[in-house]
Amino acid sequence: MLDLTREIKLDEKNTLRYRRWQAFFYAFCFASALYVAYFIFFPTQEFNFSFTMLTSNKGNAVNPRTTDGTLITDGKFSAGQKSFFDTSLVGSFSKIKLSFTPNRLSTSPENSHIDLRKSYRAFLFPEGSPVGFKNGTLVKHENAFYLISAGKLRKFKDRSTLFALGFSESAFIDTDEQDLSYTPLDEEITDTKIYPADSLFKIDDVYYRSSTDGSLEKFSSAGAFHSQYEENFAIPKNADFLNAYAVAKNPIGFADSSLISYGTSAFIVSRDKIYPIGDPDIFLNQGYDWNDIIIASSDELSLYTKEKLFTLTSVHPDGTIFFATDTQKWYQIENGQKHELPSEKIANSWLKKHPISVLAKSLEVLGGCDLQKETFGGYACLIPLNDTEDTAGKYYEFTFVAKNDLKIDNLNLLYEKNMTMQNLKLALRNMILRIKARYGIQSAP
Repeated sequence: MLDLTREIKLDEKNTLRYRRWQAFFYAFCFASALYVAYFIFFPTQEFNFSFTMLTSNKGNAVNPRTTDGTLITDGKFSAGQKSFFDTSLVGSFSKIKLSFTPNRLSTSPENSHIDLRKSYRAFLFPEGSPVGFKNGTLVKHENAFYLISAGKLRKFKDRSTLFALGFSESAFIDTDEQDLSYTPLDEEITDTKIYPADSLFKIDDVYYRSSTDGSLEKFSSAGAFHSQYEENFAIPKNADFLNAYAVAKNPIGFADSSLISYGTSAFIVSRDKIYPIGDPDIFLNQGYDWNDIIIASSDELSLYTKEKLFTLTSVHPDGTIFFATDTQKWYQIENGQKHELPSEKIANSWLKKHPISVLAKSLEVLGGCDLQKETFGGYACLIPLNDTEDTAGKYYEFTFVAKNDLKIDNLNLLYEKNMTMQNLKLALRNMILRIKARYGIQSAP
């Protein structure tokens, strides 16, 4: 045993007392170290929502709400009606304990049921109608050639019309009748002097797109063009071509859901907005890939309105594309819905970067429990998280169906990790990965 007082001589009685206190001190330090290590390697995370003190809920992720999205602030839950609450957090956990504290005048919530789904929040959106090819895409089927123009499928009258306008036959994507059926058919392209909307051009290394009013829209950069289209979609023209057209004032930026960077900052593009990502861990935990980042100029950045910081609780914006690896299906987020992109060719017309990988099984209920009365008051139940381990996303959505009309004072969620050797190894591995990611070390265990 380490002795820091070798030079001090004590009598037998005080020596015994000293050794006892010394042993106690070492035991206390050892126990404290184990206690701290336990919470590092087997952490818990707690979320609490108080219906009696709403001001204490600032920044809380629980967000209890009705089916139409209205926040529940009075703690009232109607019998048989679905309500929702959610959390978003990083980490691997073994179980969730859900606790409800009913108002003293409320009926019992016993046997009321709770279901769990886990994924990315946007992927849990309701599903809308399928989406066809992106505007500007060139497709062919058998001997027919088409341009997707202003949301319509326009067929070239014949090959001579196609060649006269300057389109290259090799640029057209071979597809089938089913893929074409998702885009309504419009009138044929017969005029060899007027370009349909969404025709693409390249003039002195600058890219343009024709609009519905007959003008040209300029892409802000080659990077912006290639975030949306293949190089061979653009018809080469000389500078004289511009004399016949007005050029719109506002340039076209990057494709929706593009990842761009300026300086040390990274952003997500959606419509005319950009969402700054402040933390590398958030970037990775929201499913993005560093290889997809496009360097933007300050002028390009100025085309967008900067929104609030994109965090773990943020919803993926419009234009985001998910790929369900278990069903091999693609989905695009638009206006609070996810829309299937019915084939790989259709998906590729929209996507020029990695999609965000998900599992279609995460759309299903992955766990559930019924509230039971606890010994010291309150009602609680446990949901094991075994079936959620391989699902991507850090968003947990709970569906609550009250058995009786209830008034709840407090809602509590406690995420726990079981003390097992497997969880210890996983915690150590994740710690090493975070250190390597933070300091730019490429290799990983």
